[in-house]
Amino acid sequence: MPSSERANLPRWNGHQRGFFEIWFLVVLDPGGDRAWWLRYTLFTPAPGSGGEPRATMWAAAFDCASKDRPAVALKAIHPATAFTALPSGGVRIADSELTPGHCHGQVASGGHAIAWDLRFQGGSSGPVRREPRGTALLPLPTHVTHVHDDVTFEGTVTVDGERIDVKGAPGLQKHLWGHRRLEELTWLYCPRFREDEAARLEIMAVRAKRKRGHPQLSPIYLRTRDAEHTFHELPHVLLSSVTSPASGELTFRAASATVAMEGRAWCDPRTLVGYAYRDPTGWDVLVAQSDVARCEVQLFSRPHPFAAWRPTRKLTSTVGALEFHGPEPMPGVRYIPWDGTALEAEEAPGDSEDEPALGTG
Repeated sequence: MPSSERANLPRWNGHQRGFFEIWFLVVLDPGGDRAWWLRYTLFTPAPGSGGEPRATMWAAAFDCASKDRPAVALKAIHPATAFTALPSGGVRIADSELTPGHCHGQVASGGHAIAWDLRFQGGSSGPVRREPRGTALLPLPTHVTHVHDDVTFEGTVTVDGERIDVKGAPGLQKHLWGHRRLEELTWLYCPRFREDEAARLEIMAVRAKRKRGHPQLSPIYLRTRDAEHTFHELPHVLLSSVTSPASGELTFRAASATVAMEGRAWCDPRTLVGYAYRDPTGWDVLVAQSDVARCEVQLFSRPHPFAAWRPTRKLTSTVGALEFHGPEPMPGVRYIPWDGTALEAEEAPGDSEDEPALGTG
C-alpha cells in the first residue's frame, strides 16, 4: 500500500471514546474567485460529556465574485454507524466517499445543496512535513498528517443546482485525529503565486491552551523556484510570528540566518463562514474560514548574519485558504452550531427533520 494510503487509514478502532478524526480537502480554482472545502469526520464524546458518537459530512463553497452567494456552508449529521473504513484505504460516510485519488459526496440543508465528484493527482508521492522535525513523535492531543500536497483536482462541483467544471484546481488533503482540540489555531495555505509558479506557502500558528505559559508555535513553510526555506524547523520556528490585527486578516514574519520574509493575508469578510467544532469533553472551538483569500509576501536576504537585510523579491497570490480557530466568535461571521446543519441565519424551520437527533455529542 502506498505511503499516502497508509497515512489516510483510520486511527479509530471502533471503541475509543473521547476521540475525533478528520479527513479534509481544499480545492482552489486557479482563477482565485472560487474554492471548495470538503470534510469527512468521526466524533465520539468522552465518557460523561453527553451525546452519542456521530459521523458528519461538511462542505463549503466560496465565490467571491458572487453578490448573492459569496459563501455557502453546510453539514449533514449521521450516526457513527454510517462510517465505514474501505478496503481501498478510503472512508465512507453515508453515500459520500474519499478514496485514493477520488472523492464524491453531497450535503443539503437550509435550502442549499453542495455535491462533488472530483479526482486528484500529482503532487508529492507521500505525506509531507510542515512542522518541526520530531513533532509527530510527541504525545500531542491532536495529530495531523499532510497526506496529499500540491495535487490538482478535476471534476465537477454543483452548488444549488449550478454545475461547475473544476479543471486544474490546486489543493491538498489532510488527515487529523486526537482526543483534545487545540484552543487556538490559525492556518494559511497559498499554492499559487503570480511571480513564481514554483512558490508555495503554508503557515500554521497553534496554541494548545489559552493560558499563561502556553506559547504559540508558528511553523512557516515557504518554497520558491530557488530554494525550500526552513522557517518551519528549529531553531528558525522560534523566530517566527503570526498575528491577526483585524477580522479576516493575518500578518506573519520569519527569518533564518540569511533569508527573511514578512507578509499579509486577508479575505473579503463576506466570504467568511463559521463552524462550531466540539471537543470530546464538551466545549466548542469556533472556526472562521475563507478559501478565497489573498496574500502578499516580501522576501529579504543578507550575505551573512551581521549584514543588513535587503529586499529581494515580492510574491502575490489570489489563490489561498485562510482559517481562524478560537474560543470566541469572530465579529460579523455566521456560524453553524454543533447540532446545526446550516449557517445560523439560514437554517430553515424543520429543515433537519430527516437528520438523526443526536443531542450534543
